[in-house]
Amino acid sequence: MKKAFTIENQQIVKRLISENEYGTLALCVDNKPYSVPINYVEYKGEIYFHGAKKGKKIEMIKENAFASFSMVEAYSLLPSYFSTEDGKASPATHLYKSVIIDGEIEFVEDFDEKVRGFTALMQKYQKEGQYLPLSDEIHKKIIKATAMYKLVPTETSAKIKFGQNYNKKRYARVTEHLEKRGTKKDLETLELMRMYHEEK
Repeated sequence: MKKAFTIENQQIVKRLISENEYGTLALCVDNKPYSVPINYVEYKGEIYFHGAKKGKKIEMIKENAFASFSMVEAYSLLPSYFSTEDGKASPATHLYKSVIIDGEIEFVEDFDEKVRGFTALMQKYQKEGQYLPLSDEIHKKIIKATAMYKLVPTETSAKIKFGQNYNKKRYARVTEHLEKRGTKKDLETLELMRMYHEEK
């Protein structure tokens, strides 16, 4: 089942990474895990983050630069009765897109690279523009005062779960229930379910 959800197409994986707005950065020092939700941007194959120059996250990265970054976009929650009428609880599930990136974190010290990283972040989160270029002198002080670090990937995996493994009967029942419930998220889910079933 897991293999059915795995996405090998790197263009789709890259699109999933660029479309998500935040993810969870997982760190570990002395067998003590720590995870934190964080904004990011993918730039030239690497994942850029920014934040304060001091704090728990920064200290942990200095001790152990290996990290894992995950992002999930949740779609419709499917109660068990969406899939079956026999009363079983096990078919209850959630449909989603997800990406996990493992790698090593590097601190970005070069000012010009920081400018490029912040420019990519602004282009992602403020698409309408209306700000001076990040290379402008007005931004110099804040860029220098802000930490920027990047995750250099060693392994990336992605999954999309939209009922690709459903037989015709279950697919028809689930889509009928989603149409009947009819929330905005359900309609988005239906569109994706149909798209991935057409690709099978």
